[in-house]
Amino acid sequence: MVSGATSQAVSGSLTREDALRRLLSGTGLAGRIGADRTVVLSRLPPAPAPASSSGGALLLPQVNVTASPLRSWSPVPGYSATIGSTGTKTDTPLLETPQSVSIVTADQIRATDSASVTEALAYTPGLTAQAATFSRMADDFTIRGFNVADGYSGVLRDGLRLNPNVYGLAQEPYGLERIEVVRGAASVLYGQLSPGGLVNATSKRPTEETLRELNLGAGSYGRRSLAADYGGRLTEDGTLSFRLTGLWRKSDNWVDHVEDNRQYIAPALTWKPDDDTSLTLLASYQHTETQFAAPLPYAPVRARTITRSYFNGEPGFDRFDVDAYTAGYLFEHRFNDVVTFRSGARYFTSSGNWDYLTFGALAANGTVTRGLSQREEASTGFTADNSLETKFRTGPLSHTLLAGIDYFSARYNSHRYLSGTTPSINLYNPVYGRRPLVNRGIDSGSRAEGDQVGLYLQDQIRLDRLVLTLGGRHDWSGRDTTVFHTNAVTSQDDSAFTGRAGLVYLFDNGIAPYASFSQSFAPNIGTDRLGAAFTPTRGTQYEAGLRFQPPGTDLIFSAAAYRLTQTDALVADPVNSNFSIQAGEVRSQGVELEAKGEYGPFGFVASYAYTDARTTESTLASQKGQRVSLTPYNTVALWGDVKLDGIGVPGLKIGAGARYVGETNIAGFSRDVPDYVLVDASIRYDLDTLLPKLPGASVSLNAHNILGEDYFTCSGATGCRYGAPRTWFAALNYRW
Repeated sequence: MVSGATSQAVSGSLTREDALRRLLSGTGLAGRIGADRTVVLSRLPPAPAPASSSGGALLLPQVNVTASPLRSWSPVPGYSATIGSTGTKTDTPLLETPQSVSIVTADQIRATDSASVTEALAYTPGLTAQAATFSRMADDFTIRGFNVADGYSGVLRDGLRLNPNVYGLAQEPYGLERIEVVRGAASVLYGQLSPGGLVNATSKRPTEETLRELNLGAGSYGRRSLAADYGGRLTEDGTLSFRLTGLWRKSDNWVDHVEDNRQYIAPALTWKPDDDTSLTLLASYQHTETQFAAPLPYAPVRARTITRSYFNGEPGFDRFDVDAYTAGYLFEHRFNDVVTFRSGARYFTSSGNWDYLTFGALAANGTVTRGLSQREEASTGFTADNSLETKFRTGPLSHTLLAGIDYFSARYNSHRYLSGTTPSINLYNPVYGRRPLVNRGIDSGSRAEGDQVGLYLQDQIRLDRLVLTLGGRHDWSGRDTTVFHTNAVTSQDDSAFTGRAGLVYLFDNGIAPYASFSQSFAPNIGTDRLGAAFTPTRGTQYEAGLRFQPPGTDLIFSAAAYRLTQTDALVADPVNSNFSIQAGEVRSQGVELEAKGEYGPFGFVASYAYTDARTTESTLASQKGQRVSLTPYNTVALWGDVKLDGIGVPGLKIGAGARYVGETNIAGFSRDVPDYVLVDASIRYDLDTLLPKLPGASVSLNAHNILGEDYFTCSGATGCRYGAPRTWFAALNYRW
């Protein structure tokens, strides 16, 4: 009955009936939505015959069509995801989201051979980070000039805050289905955040379809890895399904005496008794074993006096060993077509030993004095979010109303011993083996205990092609900090209201311009010289943008211009520089462009960002007007690949990428960090073209920095680190 019929593409936010009516328009078919969410198709009857005719309607067999709804956590083939939840906490098309959002899919993570979340986000506009020597230990980013580093400042997992300590967990990208980045002020749904935005990683979830994947890899500096991903039904009816994802990696590093080892395992179980109810249990364990890359001074790094392989520590003393555990759930129940309840919670805990030697003074003969740091870290966190989504109409307006409450409780203990006896070392002829002596009589660490409760309300209002998003939130947060050395306790309680308003217009041709206003807040910890507690710092953003999704394609283009201002930031007290006052202001403004998707055999990801982030108000003349460190004016990135089946080479796929990072400022320093260009490449071959009995088998090769660019990044005049040299990684993949 449907053979040869062609329907128009349908996109946007529509009722099921309207979407089906548009889909079937002009096909000669009619559709009816049944109570079990199936669609029954039938052919429209012919026009009534003239009275003299004996003709009549023809009875045709029915055709049942079923489809699972696309969700914000669903696997996405290729590079273009068109639905996200991080920007609205509802499954919302990006075309209807009035703020800059980028989504990195699992296919993009795999294609670019990303060994960290930082590497996975390398092609995302407006985001920069320190070199890989640092990012293998921490997910620490700069978005629009503002730091995003932990659960307090904007690192999330499955929509819930993650680690309260930036060094508590660097997430394993193999365990992720996607990564969503919301740029700009976004406290209205999440509470205290950096003004720059947030990074939300989505865990791989159980699948009803059978999934089996095995990956064996080897690469530069002795890198060996084994990764596996299994999923499918546990019961015949699909009521229970599972996912088990794991990775083992053992590797050296381009820095002498430095390892890069990791073990990761993440089991997941979904119970879905019916189409309206689901409960997913998620857990993970990750062990990281490496050494900390101590920051280096600008001058010898710029002059290449220090080689990239130089190790400043002592083998047997330096270590960065962290164990992290998570356990939680995600629950959803759809009462009817109107009301849906969602609930999620997670417990997080990590502990680790972090010992390293710091780079001190450098003499003319190459002798380096070294300090030391021995740290025992432990952090725990519990987070929960409960919300009710209600869909209804008021006259011509359709509403998606979201109301919720979330909670975050975090504890962070950091015992730090910073004094002792450490032997010097020669930079040009390092001799190791003299273990430092640590004075454990003075503990310079502290314990921080914090809680946050937030109430939020959001309404997505639609009038034909116009979508208005309004949101408001009130937060109450408190934190107690105990200094171990003095037992002094500082307590602070804050509350804040934040809001957002955004307007989108949806044209039929896939163009969607938008404008928005949004706010953020974050507590300022501590007191001024008079003992008064600081009030929270505030972020305010104005943004206008345009998205374009050509109907019937897997392409999406976006452009945004913004102005983001942070007020009440802490700066030095001009009366007593040992204290701070709230007189600082940081302003970021710029333009961001992004395009991604698939067109025929081609897939691509492209981005450009112009970011002017600088301190506009400060008590220090040396800071005022200075650009924010680690934030270049210009960044450009392009990744593309092509399948060569069409030119007679079936199963072969080649790709290449290039990233340009402009020169960055070092606040209060006379020199800038030079710009650099990194070029990557990949090749993948499906072996089933040669071995038909092994469908799903493939080999791949990725090369990074293939031009051997000698670059470095700096977060300050004494906070520089070398970037990664030329590296490669080959893998044998098997899916069945």
